[in-house]
Amino acid sequence: MTKRYRETLEEVELPSTQTTGDTAPTGFTWRGHRYQVLQVLGHWREDPGWWRRPDGEPVQIEQTDLWRVEARNGKPTRGVYELVRRGESWRLDRVWD
Repeated sequence: MTKRYRETLEEVELPSTQTTGDTAPTGFTWRGHRYQVLQVLGHWREDPGWWRRPDGEPVQIEQTDLWRVEARNGKPTRGVYELVRRGESWRLDRVWD
């Protein structure tokens, strides 16, 4: 079962040698708690594109990278989290229990 949050992450740690969109995060901070990424379970990319709103106005969508990771926040319990990067912003999209 999943729960969708779509909340901005306070901080995302990337390997110091790479900062491209296809670089897996090594840690993140959410709601004041730091999580260490233990394993990357999946990565996929949604290419940039555009859509039209119902009123006909075009909307540009940036490239989006999605990461499904196993992580923990210092407790023995692990969880599965889906992290989303669009441009320079990161958010936590889903948590699996």
